[in-house]
Amino acid sequence: MNRRMRRLHRTLGAAIALFVLLVSITGLLLNHSNDLKLDKYYLTWPWLLNHYGVSDVQADAVFLLDQSVISQIGSEIFVDAKPVTHIQRPLLGGVSLDEVMVLATDDALILLNSDGEFIERIGAATGVPPMIQNIGLFHGAPVIQTREGMWRSDFMLDKWEPISLQGISWSLPSPMPKSTQNDLIKYFHGEGVTAEHFLLDVHNGRILGSIGVWLLDILGILLTFLSLTGIWMWLRRPR
Repeated sequence: MNRRMRRLHRTLGAAIALFVLLVSITGLLLNHSNDLKLDKYYLTWPWLLNHYGVSDVQADAVFLLDQSVISQIGSEIFVDAKPVTHIQRPLLGGVSLDEVMVLATDDALILLNSDGEFIERIGAATGVPPMIQNIGLFHGAPVIQTREGMWRSDFMLDKWEPISLQGISWSLPSPMPKSTQNDLIKYFHGEGVTAEHFLLDVHNGRILGSIGVWLLDILGILLTFLSLTGIWMWLRRPR
């Protein structure tokens, strides 16, 4: 019986030694977190960012206007990675007119200056045809497609006339450039995951979610068992 207990004691000890070592090392590092500035050091390993859900930002719509990337994420409109305004309708497209960018939703046009700053929103009250489906350019003039046909205006966007034209350059969705994607990730999620946050989650098992917490609970039970069996074997040793 004593021999079996020793064998079980050694097997369990070897099995949990690595876990104990991991908890001990992370505990020591966290104890000196301020000295090591762990809250200032960011981890950007792809697998880690993906694990924490901060590796990606999904845009609802993306359009390229000259050198600018226009995107909609939820109700927010971004020029490159800078938020400029909120809209409650899906972004359908956009065109550049000299120093003005014109974005289209189904019920309005949003005007931005060349720096991506919001100017105004114009709709049916200012003569913009309703039920917009797309926006484009014809020889530099803005054209919108609606459910009732196509309309063309001038650079002032205050008068619209029905037309029937071919060869319009319509605004089309585009993939999000990787550089803009990275900038948007930083905007929404910061620089990454701090070393302090990562080590704390490793230390308490939360790096593996609820399973990790249960594993540490089991580890605590096993350590208690090893302690008790160690004391028992010490008391039973030959004197």
